[in-house]
Amino acid sequence: MSKKTKNVISVGVMILILVGLYAIKFGFDMKPRLGLDLQGGISLVYEARPSKGKVLDAGVLEKTVEKIRTRVDKMGVGEPDITTQGTKNVIVQLPGIHDKKRAINLIGQTAQLQFRIVSESKSESEAKKDPGWKVTPDDQRREDKPVTLAGPDKEKEKVILKLGPTLLTGDAVKRAEVSVQEGASQVDFEMTGDGASKFADITKANVNKQLAIVLDYKVESAPNIKEAITEGKGNITGNFTDQETKDLVIVINTGALPVELTRLTENDVTATLGRDSLKKGVIAGLIGIVVVVLFMLVYYRVLGVITCLGLMVFGGLMFGFICVLGSFWTLTLAGVAGIIVSIGIAADSSIVFFERLKEDVKAGRSMRSSVDTAYKSAFRTIIAADTVSFTTAAILYLFAIGSVKGFALTLGIATIFDVFISYCFVRPLTSLLAGWKLLERPGAIGACVEADLKGGEA
Repeated sequence: MSKKTKNVISVGVMILILVGLYAIKFGFDMKPRLGLDLQGGISLVYEARPSKGKVLDAGVLEKTVEKIRTRVDKMGVGEPDITTQGTKNVIVQLPGIHDKKRAINLIGQTAQLQFRIVSESKSESEAKKDPGWKVTPDDQRREDKPVTLAGPDKEKEKVILKLGPTLLTGDAVKRAEVSVQEGASQVDFEMTGDGASKFADITKANVNKQLAIVLDYKVESAPNIKEAITEGKGNITGNFTDQETKDLVIVINTGALPVELTRLTENDVTATLGRDSLKKGVIAGLIGIVVVVLFMLVYYRVLGVITCLGLMVFGGLMFGFICVLGSFWTLTLAGVAGIIVSIGIAADSSIVFFERLKEDVKAGRSMRSSVDTAYKSAFRTIIAADTVSFTTAAILYLFAIGSVKGFALTLGIATIFDVFISYCFVRPLTSLLAGWKLLERPGAIGACVEADLKGGEA
């Protein structure tokens, strides 16, 4: 196989790779997954505290992240980013979501569900006359203190309850769903087999008593037990909005968090700010490309056109690959910065090659005979430079946290693409064009013959 044929195949394969990549992109409707800083949304940071009698370790924290992720998925949030930071912090980033109140309520809710018998109750006015019935926020967590029945009707007076010990927890609930009774939303639940058996025993032993259904230490309802409930089904009623009912179903179905979460910070990034960041990032990238292209055309002339084609292939590969990665990787502003920096890396490889080529042409050798020797010499430098860039990107990715990882990943991918495009596209394309009569003139590549220069000086 001749050298020309090999070069044609190399350039053709590169074009086919681009076509295949974009066939996958459009065939599966793949798009870049934009991060919080590019499309706006909510960022929340929580500190995890272990529940009573439990130890906070990496396994517990990871289980907490998985439960939060399940809740967020059921909210319909596209591409959330939920990670741990350090030994006890959880970072939740929800791109495209701006209902901060709902997100906080759904994510931070521990969802400790308890079933407890009401031992005594008083109206709020009666309870005020008895110091022993005073209710403080901390009292809600103690089994030996009175608690307030949450969500009373507006027309009715609040009720203060004294509750017995926890008889059953949310672990006994198999599933929950939303239903509507008399125009009001409520949560219907069904027990597991073992839970249904225990629930039957509890209700049988406490007929004509109130069963308090407690969620995160707040009594949501306290219905009267009329008879033993043997089918293992019940409901939670209260002054819930439709959205609150749906969210309550989500937290019950996903189960209680193994830790209690304390919100440390919350940050709302507006969609306008996100779009502005993306717009500025794109503009910065375009300015970088224009500057590089102008420099290459002025300094290397016809060879600059080859560089422009190489940058087009580079840009096409980067964008297509980022679209494919969008199914599991989020592009942030730092990632965009990595792409912009990589434009210089891509151009630098061409510069090293073309400088070697110009030196050979200046020495009097023909363009065609100089391509292979010039690239062989330049390739060692290209590999050395790209190895340094890739190593730096790898170190940043492995040891950095947050958005720096996005910068490192795009920089690392760009470095690999640079070597690939330089060897498989720029080199063979230059070799194919070296036979053109236009390139026989040194001035066409920004060079002049050394002998002529010496003759002029004489």
